[in-house]
Amino acid sequence: MILSAFLVKNTLKITTTSLFLLACNLMNKSAIFEDSDAWKDRGCDTTQTVRDIGIYDVVQPFYENDTLLAQQLKPNKVFVAIADDNEKRSLRYTGVSALNEERPSEIAFPNEINVLPSTWQEQEYLWALASSPHYLYDRWERLLNQERADFLMRRDSVLNTMRQKHGTVRVISDLRSMSNQRKYLKSNRSAAPVSMHNLGLATDFGVIRGGRVSNNFSHYKLLDSLTEQLGMTWGGNFVGFIDPGHIQRYKNGAELIRKFPDLRFEFEPYRSFYLGWMNKMIKAGKEEKAGDTRELLTELNKVRQDKPCSCQEGITNPPIAIINKAENTLEKVGYQRQTDILLLADLRSQTLSLITTNGVVTYALGKWR
Repeated sequence: MILSAFLVKNTLKITTTSLFLLACNLMNKSAIFEDSDAWKDRGCDTTQTVRDIGIYDVVQPFYENDTLLAQQLKPNKVFVAIADDNEKRSLRYTGVSALNEERPSEIAFPNEINVLPSTWQEQEYLWALASSPHYLYDRWERLLNQERADFLMRRDSVLNTMRQKHGTVRVISDLRSMSNQRKYLKSNRSAAPVSMHNLGLATDFGVIRGGRVSNNFSHYKLLDSLTEQLGMTWGGNFVGFIDPGHIQRYKNGAELIRKFPDLRFEFEPYRSFYLGWMNKMIKAGKEEKAGDTRELLTELNKVRQDKPCSCQEGITNPPIAIINKAENTLEKVGYQRQTDILLLADLRSQTLSLITTNGVVTYALGKWR
C-alpha cells in the first residue's frame, strides 16, 4: 500500500471513518468463520479496546511498510509518544538517535517529561525506521553473538570432515545482506524473503571439481548425517526447494522465533508473501511443500494473538490536539518535524499516528485475533 498523500489536518468525515472500520471488521470476521486454519491471518479487530501498548506494537506496522518507505526519509531521530486513557491525557515519551547510523542510543529527557522505559531491543525497533544495517545480524548481534559463535564452531567441524572426504571444499556464502537476499529471491535462488544467512546462522558449501563448484548432489550427501549429529539442518532435506550445499542452525523460521521472539520483527513485514505462497501451494495441490511456511505463520499468529494492532484498511481522523501537545513537549529535546519521525499511540481515541515532514497518517487501534 503506497499512500501518495498524507493527512495534515482533520479532513476525513466521521461517517467515512466508520465505514472503513466496519469494512475492516467484516472482512476479518468472515475470514475466521470460513476457515479456522491456524496459519491464516485473523485480522485486526477494532471493536476491541486497547488498554496498554508497547513500543513493538507502535513501530511494527510501519517497518518496511510502503506508507513510510514512499517518503524516502533519512530521519535524525525517531520518537514514540503514548497518550494514556485518563482525564489528564498524560503522555510518556522515548526516542533514539545514532551517530553515523550505527547503534541507536536512547535520547535523554529532562525530569519534567514522563519517560517511557525502553530496552535495547525496543531501541533497535525504533531505529529500524531510520536506518538499515548491511546485515540483519548487525542489528541483532547482542542477541545472536553466542548463537553465531556456536554455529561457526559446528560449521567448521562439518567443513573439516567434508574436506577429508572431498578434498577442496569452500564456504561460498555466509552472511548475506537483505539487498542480496531480494536478488536471490527474485532469481529463484532462494524461496524466502528472510534467510538464516541474513542472521548469520547459515552457510553454503561448494565442493570444487575442475575449478568449479560441483552441482552433483552426491557430493553433498554427507552433509545429511553431519548436520544431524550436530543438531543442524541440511538444505538437501528441504521440501520444495532443494539446496544441497546449504546448512543452517535451525530447522526453519518458526523454530528460530520460538527461541528468539524478538526476531518476529524481521518476519512480520513479509507476512503477505508467506500467505501468498501458502495459498499458491494449496491451489496447486502442493500444500506439503509449504510446511515450513505454514509453521512460521502459525507461530507468528501465536505470538501476536490479543496484542495491539492497527487496522490499515483505511485512514482515520488524527488526534490533532494530542499530536500538537506531544510535538511541543518534544521540542525541548530537539524534535523537529522536518527531520524526525514521531509515532503517537492515543489510547483515548484508539488511534496510532505516523507524523513526518510529509504530514500525518492515522490508523484505528484494535487487537489481533
